[in-house]
Amino acid sequence: MVDCVHHIPGRARFKIEALRRDPELMALIERQVGSLEGVKMVEINRHAASIVVHYCTERGAIDAIMDHICAHCPKAQLNRRASREAALPPVPIRPAARARAPVVSAMRDAAGKALLKALIEQAFERGVTGTVRI
Repeated sequence: MVDCVHHIPGRARFKIEALRRDPELMALIERQVGSLEGVKMVEINRHAASIVVHYCTERGAIDAIMDHICAHCPKAQLNRRASREAALPPVPIRPAARARAPVVSAMRDAAGKALLKALIEQAFERGVTGTVRI
């Protein structure tokens, strides 16, 4: 059975119980899904029966990835049909959100540096005043 247990645009996690029993399935899925257009990376944890697929939202489609995984897994077609019926509509990606990402990243880095600087200054002040006693 194949379950998409978590999905955000660009990353999806699947649970496939057959991975625990079949090491050949792991290699096959990694090779086949990794060769799909738009797929950046495939991470497989056989012991957790988990696959994480990182993909480019502009070139890769989650449905194509799921179909490819289901094509190689036992009993997956029944599960795929059920997951399509219960699937939520895809989350649209706004162009402004992509353009805003570098700004958000720069702001996050600046805030982190400012916090680190304040902590170092505070530790230095406490260290100096703690060692000088009159």
